[in-house]
Amino acid sequence: MTLPNPLKLRSIITSDTALSSASLATRIVVGRLRIEVRNNPGLIDAKVQELVAFARQNAFAADELVQL
Repeated sequence: MTLPNPLKLRSIITSDTALSSASLATRIVVGRLRIEVRNNPGLIDAKVQELVAFARQNAFAADELVQL
């Protein structure tokens, strides 16, 4: 399991890139984080950390995030 770097995670959260290749769990988490950051851009650092925690707990998500 390799975690993407924080800049890559920030990019995933702030983009509108399709997540169709990711699992449902990853799509739900990233989708929620995108909405939260859109509503309050100041939360980006906290949401990147939240995504890191999710990826650490779920190896499949870390692999998917690397491939996005």
